[in-house]
Amino acid sequence: ILVRDTNKVVALAVLKNGRITEQEVESIAKMRNVTEEVLRMVGNSREWTKNYPVVLALITNPRTPQGVTTNFISRLTNRDLKAVYMSRDIPELIRRMARRTHDIRTQPQSGKLRKK
Repeated sequence: ILVRDTNKVVALAVLKNGRITEQEVESIAKMRNVTEEVLRMVGNSREWTKNYPVVLALITNPRTPQGVTTNFISRLTNRDLKAVYMSRDIPELIRRMARRTHDIRTQPQSGKLRKK
């Protein structure tokens, strides 16, 4: 409840609490009514971004700053990349990056090696 507070100091203090769990951070990252500062703090924390569901929640949240989101595109699975570039809720820059990453990963690799 306190994360949704309009005062940024209160919302950021909740994230600094040592007793907050990864599941709570994941649910905060999914919320669309929190401030960008809260999402930026979650995205910049190495401890929380080790958890794949937190990263996925940050990417799929349209309120997450694009500078934070672009760092995590390469960590997504092919299935999640496809879901991201198909979604209309996500900013266009992130969708294009997801599409490009998905295309690079799924293009057929040529098995022929050149001999010198």
